[in-house]
Amino acid sequence: MRLGLYLSLIAVVAIVVSAEASDIRVRVGQDGKKVYYNIPVRSLNPGSRSAIAYSKRVEEFLPIIQETCDRHGVDAELVKALIQVESNFNHLAVSPKGAMGLMQLMPGTATRYGVKMAFDPQQNVDGGVRYLKDLLQLFKDKQLALAAYNAGEGAVQRVNGIPNYVETQNYVRKVLALYNGDASYVPVSSKPRMVTYFKYVDNKGVLHYASSPVSGVQAERVSFYY
Repeated sequence: MRLGLYLSLIAVVAIVVSAEASDIRVRVGQDGKKVYYNIPVRSLNPGSRSAIAYSKRVEEFLPIIQETCDRHGVDAELVKALIQVESNFNHLAVSPKGAMGLMQLMPGTATRYGVKMAFDPQQNVDGGVRYLKDLLQLFKDKQLALAAYNAGEGAVQRVNGIPNYVETQNYVRKVLALYNGDASYVPVSSKPRMVTYFKYVDNKGVLHYASSPVSGVQAERVSFYY
């Protein structure tokens, strides 16, 4: 019976891993144990979808976006999607946290990239594109770069993945939905659920995942977020 349980657990984990293998991350917790997790692109409740589309004002700023992205070697389609989610193409937008302009630059970021007039579309896009380029080079992953643009580099580096913030997860989903040409996205309404297993290899070299500690066996505790 116990062997059957192990095999069932292996099958469950295999399904989870194979479904979102590219999104599996690993980090080391404060207790020194590795934590494996993933933030799936799609919710387990696919019935709740929200429409998202570009503002009519997008055409007004396309020349600036294209020229700036060509100059810095950044994908203009990704920047266009980011601006839509950030400001709805309102160059005078100001967030409750003080982010400004088309690409919603925080004052510190604007200063860091030499943006003196954050509401000037040319300066704002230039600073935002350079910041995004640095994030793409740092993380070498679109999802992580977008998460860092929203939540900050530190938040992404601390978990080596997309932070467990509903706002950030929705932000990444929205931008990528537009970038990939999807008319809708699946919003996150609550924090991801976590399931923990105890992983070990038996004396025959077979890998097992158990739902609870196994007496007399040294196992590694692993956690998956979904």
